[in-house]
Amino acid sequence: MRHEQHFWWTTLGRGLLGLLAGSAILIIPDMAKTILLRPLAISVCILSLAAYGVVDSILVCVSSYMAATTRARFALRLQGAAGIAVGVLLYATFFEHAQLHWFLTLIALQSLVTAVAEFAVASHASTRAISRWNYAGAAVALLATIAYATVRLTLVGSLTAQQLAVLIYSYLIAFGASLCLTAARMLYADAHLPTPQA
Repeated sequence: MRHEQHFWWTTLGRGLLGLLAGSAILIIPDMAKTILLRPLAISVCILSLAAYGVVDSILVCVSSYMAATTRARFALRLQGAAGIAVGVLLYATFFEHAQLHWFLTLIALQSLVTAVAEFAVASHASTRAISRWNYAGAAVALLATIAYATVRLTLVGSLTAQQLAVLIYSYLIAFGASLCLTAARMLYADAHLPTPQA
């Protein structure tokens, strides 16, 4: 696992980026409360989420060069390219027509991909302790998928801009924290591997 340290440092960077983007939960929902600032809050929200998506996707592409298998590299590059494309499209064409509830769909898809990836990692984990962590992470991501898909399909019409912003930024904080915890756990495990004897 020592050769994967750069991958986990990049994952830690993605987690910190998610926490930083999610910290807008302190500002955006309050801005969305007032009629005067609501259009500005929605614009800032869409711009910041699109920027987060592009930067996070670039980090995913960078991490693909550190993956061990060809299949993992391909999957990471595909995920990164799709994220960059979505972010650029939000900036270039859809910005004036973009709606906050679109991000609920993106969140549901991202958490579903995360759940599938965590299940795959858990089934190939080298130790039982690591596989338990991955299964727990996959279960949480799957619950997030179900919750956000349900909100998107049934409750989105009754939610205010403030409530949508809270849901979106809460997810970013949870996603960022999970990436940070996973990366820290793997870096810790890597640091405590026995050194090979010559």
